[in-house]
Amino acid sequence: MVASWVIGFLWIVLYYVNPALPVLSELGNFNLLVGFGLFFLGVVFLLAFVVMAITAARRRR
Repeated sequence: MVASWVIGFLWIVLYYVNPALPVLSELGNFNLLVGFGLFFLGVVFLLAFVVMAITAARRRR
């Protein structure tokens, strides 16, 4: 979850710092989509973790 957020953040930062990198230059503005997609994936992982934690806590009762 956190790794997805960090990779997404670094992807966007690298795109703004050096957009001439081989993969980043080919994607153009879709780099923002990739970065925010990784952020969103981290949120999905967070929600899955919260749901699993809640269901595990309810089973213990």
